[in-house]
This record gives sequence, C-alpha cells and structure tokens, in this order.
Amino acid sequence: MFQSHAPPTTDPPTRTALPRLAKGQLHEVHAAADGWASALAFALATIEADPARPIMLLRVRKAKARTMRMEPCGEGWASLGLDPARLVIVDAPSDAALLRAGLDTARCPGPGAVVLEAWGPLREYDLVASRRLILAAEGSRLPIVVLRGDAEPRASAAHTRWAVSNAPSTPLAMRAPGPPALLVELQRRRGGPGGLTWRLEWNEEHGGFREEPIIRTEPPADAGTAAPLSGAVVSLAAVRTRAA
Repeated sequence: MFQSHAPPTTDPPTRTALPRLAKGQLHEVHAAADGWASALAFALATIEADPARPIMLLRVRKAKARTMRMEPCGEGWASLGLDPARLVIVDAPSDAALLRAGLDTARCPGPGAVVLEAWGPLREYDLVASRRLILAAEGSRLPIVVLRGDAEPRASAAHTRWAVSNAPSTPLAMRAPGPPALLVELQRRRGGPGGLTWRLEWNEEHGGFREEPIIRTEPPADAGTAAPLSGAVVSLAAVRTRAA
C-alpha cells in the first residue's frame, strides 16, 4: 500500500516508517473541512483490517452534517486495495448513538475494522468513552478509528492522534498538475515519539501512497499546542463529497 518515496540513506535513525493504524487500538484522525476526504482516504489506506471481514463505517445522519457527508465509491475503494463489498455503512441519529453503535460494533467478532465519522465537537467523546472503545478494541483485536472533522483535540485515551491536510503536488512535465498529496502528522503516540510528519503522494500506477518522512531540525513554534492542521481538499478517487 505504501512505497518509499525518499532516497536510500545510510543513517536509519533519521527516517521513521509511517505507522499503521494497528489492531486492538483506538486511533484519532483530525482534519479541517477541506481535508475531510483526505482524512478518510488516509484511514482506509493505513488501517490494519482483516481482508476477509467487513469494514464498518458509522456516521451521523443529521441536517447540519449533510453538507460534509462523504460517499465512498467502489472504484476508489478498490484502488486503495479494498474490496467494495466489504464496506458496511451505518447511519446513527445522533452523536451519542454513534458512540453507542461504535462500541457495540467493536465488541462483535464479525467486523475487520470500525471507523466512526464525527463532525463537530462530539461532546460525548471523552476519557471514559475513549477508554470503553479501547477495551472493546483490545477484546476483539479490532482497529477502531475516530475521524474528527472541524474539532479541537480533546483529552482521550487513544493510542494515536493524527492530523491530515493537503500538501502541494509535484508538477509533471509542461507544468501539468501532479498526483494528489497529503501531509500527515502523528501528533501523539502512546509509548512512542510524536510530532512526526510525512508527505504522502498518490501513485496511480501501483494504487498506493509513496511516503517521505519530514525530519524536523527544531521544535515548531507552536509545539505546546495541539491544534488540528488545515489545508485544501485533495481529490482522491477513494471518496466523494457533496461539499461545495
């Protein structure tokens, strides 16, 4: 799914491979409105899901969220290496119902992965709710991903917290637009280093992302804050959005 984009080096400590969204863990992926589709594509491409089991995508069906709803298409799903027949979409009536449904789904032995798509504050998601999701993930050995759109990071027990936005594409010959690219930051990681950033570039020929770690030589000026990143929308075939 991922190919190395950086040239070989004899100094391995300066390069870190992009971690997967591992089984038995809870992961948060943050994005602004214009990076919402990219966040879902990143989650689908990196999640450790059993290839023989369905991926459950749980969302909230309410008027204020309709403009940001994303509709995965089969062609794009397949290009990420996933069988479209494995996708099961569940619509919840409220944020509280979304978390209850996600918890119940994660406790079941059937799914291969659980993805919760939440837009806005999601006030019901706190330390207690995240801890319950972790216990369910550990018990069923499933990866659980909470996609958080237009939301400030909150205290939680999640194993990893990511921020996804767009990155400038590399122009082709004659200044033609290059392939879509993402900027992915691992903001927090339990038991491991955080503050790592990668640039992911879509490889249409091989159907995956090329990754290039970005090594920081000094801490960013806002290292003490955990504000989500922002950026323009990346047009990936994996998802379609009704947003303007």
